[in-house]
This record gives sequence, C-alpha cells and structure tokens, in this order.
Amino acid sequence: MKEVGSTLAFLMVTKFEDEKYIGGIMATDGYGIPLEFRYSEPVKPTGLQKILYGRSIEKYLTIDVIAKKLLQSIAEKPRLVFVNEYFLLQIQSKYPVILLTSVLKETQEEAPENESELKTELFGNNCKAVYPANLILDDIQWLKAISNEIDILEPFIRLKEALVYVCSKG
Repeated sequence: MKEVGSTLAFLMVTKFEDEKYIGGIMATDGYGIPLEFRYSEPVKPTGLQKILYGRSIEKYLTIDVIAKKLLQSIAEKPRLVFVNEYFLLQIQSKYPVILLTSVLKETQEEAPENESELKTELFGNNCKAVYPANLILDDIQWLKAISNEIDILEPFIRLKEALVYVCSKG
C-alpha cells in the first residue's frame, strides 16, 4: 500500500452503565498496527454538574472533557481520525474526522447539525464512511486503499476491549 507511513487515529468515547464515561485513542499505521494508545480516566458527572449543564452534559463530557483532550495528547499526528459515533463528528480538529460504521449497523442516532457539510460513501465490504464534504481527494483515495487492505472497522473492536480492560483494573 502506498504511504503506509501515514498515521491513522481511532477515537471512541463510551458510557458505561454506572454513568461513567471513558475515552480512548489508538494511533496506528496504515495496516492497523498500534503506534500509540491513550485513554482518559473514567469521568462521572456530579449531581450539580447534571443540573448546571442540563442536556448539554453529555456533549460537554464526551467532546470537551474527553475526546478533544485525547486527540491533543497523542504524539503520533494522524492523517485521518476515525470515530464510531455520530456525536464525535462535532470535534473541532485540525485533522479530518471521519465516522466509520458497519452498513449492517442500524443507527437510531440523530444526524449531526452540520449534515449538509457531510458526504456518505461505502468503502470496502461493509463500511460506511461519513466525512466532511471538503475532504481532499487524496485522503478519500487513501481511505479507499486502506479499506481494501484491512478491515477498517476492526481497530474499534480492539479499542473497545482495551477500554473495558482499563476500567476493570481501576
């Protein structure tokens, strides 16, 4: 594969049953081999935070407290950042943020506010990508090449398992 030296980042934030949020980011090479892994400490909103932030508490915790800080913390600077949930497309980043989901996954999430600025395309065998409409053609072609080489969704499985492991040790 061309440009295997480019770095990818897989970012996710998960809410556990006890209302704790934890996030993780895994930087990989173009073949999905980990180069770096970082995670947040579990965050649980207090009763007062829930009152003060209201319905915006989840966005505040997932985007501002966890996801943005994780993205800033990695030393390996990614060419593309992949997320697995629509709400993570709200991250303001200097790197292109792309939602990857299985075409088999039924989504009941609301479309993001900036949906008109997004494009949707199928990649590989079963991957749907939602990305900024202004994503450069080279990045789109690189994404297609990667999705033909590896299961582009599989690193999310490893990342989720790592977060569960981290939480179980705490």
